[in-house]
Amino acid sequence: MQNKNDHTFLSPSITLEGELWVKEKAVVNCHFHGRIRVDGKLEILSGAVIEGEVYAQAIEIDAGAIINGKIVIGKSKPNN
Repeated sequence: MQNKNDHTFLSPSITLEGELWVKEKAVVNCHFHGRIRVDGKLEILSGAVIEGEVYAQAIEIDAGAIINGKIVIGKSKPNN
């Protein structure tokens, strides 16, 4: 995982489980199980596998990415 200037990049070499909250921008290209919340833009690359909940203001999904779960785009916030 790399974090620079409120941008987070999850590389294909990692597997994460839990909750991720990013303010500006996140790029996901790994296996992630849990909840992702991005207050800005979320990019999901072709090698990503996401199982769980995704909340973002804007989202871009590459062909080949796998998402099993809930996606909410826009102003809605997850219930804790």
